[in-house]
Amino acid sequence: MGATYNTSKNIPESGKLAGKTSQTFIWLVLVGASTVFLFLTVSYLLTTYGRNFHAFKLPILFHANTVLILVSSYTLHSARKALQSDDLKTYFNGLLMTIALGLAFVYFQVLAWQDLIQQRITLQNNVAGAYLYVISGLHILHVLVGVAWIAWLAAQAFDKQNDPVKSLLFEINTEKEMPLQLLGIYWHFVDVVWVYLYLFVLLMFYLAQHQI
Repeated sequence: MGATYNTSKNIPESGKLAGKTSQTFIWLVLVGASTVFLFLTVSYLLTTYGRNFHAFKLPILFHANTVLILVSSYTLHSARKALQSDDLKTYFNGLLMTIALGLAFVYFQVLAWQDLIQQRITLQNNVAGAYLYVISGLHILHVLVGVAWIAWLAAQAFDKQNDPVKSLLFEINTEKEMPLQLLGIYWHFVDVVWVYLYLFVLLMFYLAQHQI
């Protein structure tokens, strides 16, 4: 039996159910990830507070990466706007820009780790440094998952953009925004987590420097 339709919105009810299921799954994953990051930051606080583990400089690229991740949220939002307007070219370009920013974020983070190593901060000899490596490394894994997801959507967009028939079928697809909507939830979460981690680390360094 075929799917039933809601004529007011012309969207299959089965599609709505699948979308809600996917959203629920994404949110459960994000709740789990949030719990892990919260646990790590609380452990960081309890382990290092009041102790001299922050006698090194936070790499400047941590600040630069905060700008990159925020801009990537904007480019992904722009891509979604383009998709809603059936502008495949702008949609594709927005995805590419977000991928570039995500990869730049990863590259800058690796350079930031190299900066820490040059300051002789390793996983073994400094507790605060070890938490920085672990927390930022775990976050990078989430960024790379997001970049791979965006690359998959970009490949689909490129294929449809260069095929008139596929392009037309894509434009009339009432569920075309669902994959990007799910990606948006994930990517904006990754961005918010980084901002939280960034502000948390700044606070830890501030407390250490002022011996609070």
